[in-house]
Amino acid sequence: MFEKRQLTRLKPLLYFFIQYTVVFFLFAITLKYTFPFFAGFLLALAVQPLVNALKERLHFKPGAAAAMATLIAFCVVFGILFLIGYWLINEISHLLNNISADVGSVTEPINQMIRTASEYLSKINPRYVQQNQQQIINIAQSGAGIIKTIFGSILAFLTSLPAIITMFIVMILSTYFFSKDMTRIKSHIMSLFSRSAAFNIRSASQHGVSLSGKYICSYLFIYFITFIETLIIFFALGIPYPLVLSIITGIADVLPVLGPGTIYIPLAFFYVIKGSFLKAGALLLCWFLIIAIRQVIEPKIISSSINIHPLTMLAAIYFSLVAQNFWLLIYFSVLLILYKILTHLEILPSLFEEQESAPTEPTEHHTHENIQF
Repeated sequence: MFEKRQLTRLKPLLYFFIQYTVVFFLFAITLKYTFPFFAGFLLALAVQPLVNALKERLHFKPGAAAAMATLIAFCVVFGILFLIGYWLINEISHLLNNISADVGSVTEPINQMIRTASEYLSKINPRYVQQNQQQIINIAQSGAGIIKTIFGSILAFLTSLPAIITMFIVMILSTYFFSKDMTRIKSHIMSLFSRSAAFNIRSASQHGVSLSGKYICSYLFIYFITFIETLIIFFALGIPYPLVLSIITGIADVLPVLGPGTIYIPLAFFYVIKGSFLKAGALLLCWFLIIAIRQVIEPKIISSSINIHPLTMLAAIYFSLVAQNFWLLIYFSVLLILYKILTHLEILPSLFEEQESAPTEPTEHHTHENIQF
């Protein structure tokens, strides 16, 4: 059925796919245990230029250089988080103050809905209520269950705070130790391989860093496009605080499934309550438009940045959306990047073999010369 030579040629690709799938599955199911160490290792790799600069230019000892680099890295991280949190709290409190000042415009439609519901309830036949008592109780229990779930989630977050603090402490310590011993770790790993294999690993890592950087920058550019689109929409519709809400929408675009809808849907509901049905409908329409634009440009931008066919990225995005699983997008993205790196270094064969150009027929002039010769 298949050509035997092609099957033999593609065997390494099959082995690579199986091994990668197993490793990724193990990584995904163990990440909740290994996350502080994994994040610490990545941060240690990121601060290696700073560690080397402290050792070479300021003559720091390895331990002191690693400690200083770790301190600077986490001061920057926590400083950025603190500034973002402070800024958000300040803007949200300012927004809530303005909403409370104009709360009448929001509560009046709600009061009207309650009065209308009361009028309808007073007209209901008591016998109907008795006959459908169990259904009414079930509806009430469902509402109580939703409230219980919300409070349970809040309680779970509060009880998990000690574990989160412990995770950050472990992450800081692991970053320090990885930064201190990174040179030794690299030399020990490279000593396990031959010289040619070590060279291929270094080349693959350098090429992988380049492709990963392009991949991350591509998604940042997509989020920036969402921010610009939202800013234009909010300005056009006269939404208050357009800049703040557009920034939050751009950040919310990272979230799977809803994405910008995390902001658009509550805003539309808010304007429905206020009675601005046209503005609410425009917000929902613009949300669907942003989703459509995102689905069109995302495969093209990602594929062009890492030189992968747009159809493969479109398939990866579609699979993750259908399964509603963000891990699938990461799985396929990393798989495509690794495939591109390893085929570029000729460690793996390409999936489709390039056809050699057919030999050209000799011209009549050449044939005549050969005959004369």
